[in-house]
Amino acid sequence: MSNWPSDAKKRVRSSVIIDHAPLVAIGGIAATVVIASLLTLAGASAVSVLGAVVVTSAATALVTHWAASGQRRRLERLIDDQRHELEHWQQRWRELQRETQEATSALSRMRDGVIMLSGEAKILLINPAARWLLRVAEDLDVNLRPFAEVVRIPELTRAIAAANAGDGIQKLLVEVPHDDRVCPVKIRVDRFAVTGNNSLLITLRDETESHRLDEMRREFIANISHELKTPLAAIKGYAETVELAIKDDPDAAVHFMTQIHSQCLRLERLIADMMQLARAQAGRSHLNIVSISMVDAIAESMKSYRPVAEAKRVKLEFRPSDSTPVVRSDPEAMLTITNNLIGNAIRYTPEGGSVTVSCRDAGKFWALAVEDTGVGISETDQKRIFERFYRVGKSRGTGDGGTGIGLSIVKNLTLTLGGEVRLSSRPGEGSKFEILLPKAESSPTARQATAHSTPSHSHAVSPQPGSLPR
Repeated sequence: MSNWPSDAKKRVRSSVIIDHAPLVAIGGIAATVVIASLLTLAGASAVSVLGAVVVTSAATALVTHWAASGQRRRLERLIDDQRHELEHWQQRWRELQRETQEATSALSRMRDGVIMLSGEAKILLINPAARWLLRVAEDLDVNLRPFAEVVRIPELTRAIAAANAGDGIQKLLVEVPHDDRVCPVKIRVDRFAVTGNNSLLITLRDETESHRLDEMRREFIANISHELKTPLAAIKGYAETVELAIKDDPDAAVHFMTQIHSQCLRLERLIADMMQLARAQAGRSHLNIVSISMVDAIAESMKSYRPVAEAKRVKLEFRPSDSTPVVRSDPEAMLTITNNLIGNAIRYTPEGGSVTVSCRDAGKFWALAVEDTGVGISETDQKRIFERFYRVGKSRGTGDGGTGIGLSIVKNLTLTLGGEVRLSSRPGEGSKFEILLPKAESSPTARQATAHSTPSHSHAVSPQPGSLPR
């Protein structure tokens, strides 16, 4: 395309010469004949006639050449102008293509659905998200087809008609059946004018995640209300009983005071665990990240939980790694993670079972594994086991002593530390929880320093039998 103007110039020049050659010849012959005739009639000599013919021919040739040159220059300027105009529109066309491709790419990658309809409610544009949300096949050609023929949702059809009639923005929530669930879709229909014609813009959003979060929020409020109500009701009942029995039956009064103390401890553990969970979710800025020995945290936790395991006749053992596992972690967070996992394993392992703690090298991480021979966890429960207040067992009796957020604390702390949580389990065959934490440079100085910095007691994770449920 860039060579076209120069080629055109050559063709135009040739055509100019070819077109003017007969005119030049005819003009020259006519002038020569006229002048020669006039001179002959006037009685001029042959030499004079010949000279006049030569002069006339030369003048004619010069005039013709000048006219042809002017015309050629005008044509060349016209060609240049056309070339510049062509280049301008070519550039504009490339820009429009790029903008169209960018807009199409953006629409195709949007998670929200977008549909544009004409004033007659025919489909002008629909992106893949809208097709998926409304169950429109990807290979179905819907261009310029009536929307009501493609999507048969009466509420949406009525909303489109109302917006098209000028009733303002239409908002609605519809439920669209998908393969394995019903998908709630939030829809907004707007009318706008394009080049004098009314068009409709439909936006769609999948509300599944929003509904799930709302459900989790409601469940959390219900759970925390129950967890607080149960011990408070028990404390109130025991206190009223003590008032009646303190004179007539001092021994019973002492028993009820012990129960009040137990319920107060339960409330204290719940509040402490909630504070620990909030700290875990607050991010790394609230943690003191240093190099610590994973073995030190395990030893501290096993020292606390060994009496609990012996009382329940559960074998608790540690299988050390060939090398010392040193990780980047917060000392208190490391102890909290270890206490929660070991406490859970002992709690869900029946009498005569075993709990094994081990470490292994996992590339960029050190892995802490706690494996038990307990009741195990079903696949359904595994999907929710790390949620706050979720229990494998649905019992809410005051005797279970659990707050239900131990594993939620473990997961949030591990993720905040840049690690990963893994779980493998089968009902009746026990469970294995594995925590991967980033490696740190191992050095005797670092290990000695961190060993002294590891807290010997943590109020949020004080080892109580069964105090850290799944």
